[in-house]
Amino acid sequence: MISTKKPVGFTKTPIKSSPCLELDLHTNCYVSVEHPCDSGALGAREFFHKYGYMVIRGLYDPEELKEEPPKERGQINYYGSIDKFSHELLEQQVNGSLARYSHPKFKYIHSQMRLKLQKILGEELYNTYYYDRFYFSGQKLDRHTDRDACEISLTYQISSNTKKPWAICFETTQGDEKYVELKDGDAVLYKGCERDHWRESLKSNYNFLQRLFKKDNTHHHQIFFHYVLANGNRVHCANDAVN
Repeated sequence: MISTKKPVGFTKTPIKSSPCLELDLHTNCYVSVEHPCDSGALGAREFFHKYGYMVIRGLYDPEELKEEPPKERGQINYYGSIDKFSHELLEQQVNGSLARYSHPKFKYIHSQMRLKLQKILGEELYNTYYYDRFYFSGQKLDRHTDRDACEISLTYQISSNTKKPWAICFETTQGDEKYVELKDGDAVLYKGCERDHWRESLKSNYNFLQRLFKKDNTHHHQIFFHYVLANGNRVHCANDAVN
């Protein structure tokens, strides 16, 4: 993430994002389009460049990725295998969460996602990096834009036990502030270096009195896959060569 002096969250009346979704026959994913425009991938490309983000449903089966929240908190960095890692007790972007960088279980999926995104966007992409994060009750993601390695970013919801969808928020290219509600297996593709994005505080499943007698197990598990355009100005960040 790039540290920027931005408002923490919304500065305008929030608008719920409700784009049309149509099946892209090349990927069997449902992608954002806005009528009137061409259907499928062509319409999705138009939507993406017009608003700076795109909802994608059916990109990958979340059941293959789901797991119970680990006991650890902080940041874990993996170095090629599950047995080689470092653990920092503080997760610098969202204090109290657990972020895992380059977990080996997601390496193959990083490239599989890229192949589908290339078909949707009609442009070649290069992998940069990926990480997953477990959020817990009361945590939020401050409004920000990302570093160059996040030119094309995908946030994919693995699992969430919240009673209501936990929205991810964007400032569109028109200056509107919209929020997107996802289900497990849904994703949002967005221009991470250009579009402000954030999340408001994650609401607990329990009220104050209930939390006195019950352990608060509210959590949300998300993974971020980042890419750069092969013919773009940030191609030097391929494989996260420049941090």
